Amino acid sequence: MNRLEKPEGFPGQRIVRLPRTVVARARHHPLLAEICPTDVGYFPSACGHLRERTVGIDQTIFIYCTKGAGWCEIKGRYHSVRVGDLLVIPAGSPHAYGADPKHPWTIHWFHAKGELIKVFFDALGTTVDQPMIQIGNNPQLLVLFEEALDAVEHGYAPSQLSYAASILAHLLAAMVLHHQDNHHEQPGVHQRIAQTIAYMKQHLHQPLQLDTLASVAGFGKSQYTALFKQQTGYAPIDYFIRLKMHRACQLLDTTPSSVKAIASSVGYGDPFYFSRVFRQVNGTSPQAYRQIRKG
Repeated sequence: MNRLEKPEGFPGQRIVRLPRTVVARARHHPLLAEICPTDVGYFPSACGHLRERTVGIDQTIFIYCTKGAGWCEIKGRYHSVRVGDLLVIPAGSPHAYGADPKHPWTIHWFHAKGELIKVFFDALGTTVDQPMIQIGNNPQLLVLFEEALDAVEHGYAPSQLSYAASILAHLLAAMVLHHQDNHHEQPGVHQRIAQTIAYMKQHLHQPLQLDTLASVAGFGKSQYTALFKQQTGYAPIDYFIRLKMHRACQLLDTTPSSVKAIASSVGYGDPFYFSRVFRQVNGTSPQAYRQIRKG
């Protein structure tokens, strides 16, 4: 490959490179020790873009391709980068990357340090041997990139950097979610689980069986239960009970309806049993909950 690096600057680019003295101080701040941006940028149609680092750098690099194409070489292996790909290069890894000469990429990117970076790196499932994942071309991610870039453009105060770091954490969590959604082995899992939650909300007054919920999602019972718990932290029926109790709380707060009537509206014919379940979930009885001053 003919690697001719273009001089710095692409029309319409935005880039912020924090002074390394600022980064060094920021790493001692309690809110920045876990995740700290060091460089954030946007390169549109970056014809001739090339970076080659024979010893790597001490930050993890995240590059999100939204148009065109590019490439990366890491550990002697070549990878093509396409629209919707996220390229992740771990700190300390020798590498080179650049724009495709015929269809130069448009990229949103950042470099970051911190303890949480390794956690997100593992959650994304990237490795040195497989540094790319497909997360799709999603407008939400672009908004978060813009917010992170805006934040660091406004200065280096710890409060400003903490705000930028929180945006990056949100961005990385969204990337994990979109990657899971685009995974070829489980297409649309997030939407399918969300469909069953919507179905639960529409049937709070009825008893639901695991068979029904798994059927709505299009999974077998055991697979559905595992995926649901992975995404929500609860087994499906436990989550359904909590939705019922949440609705009961709303009715206790906003209507004069009796506990018996509210119990019936969320599918409990026995108000005493309803009260026991309500106490298990909320730590208090329905009557006592209604007396708590809120807001």
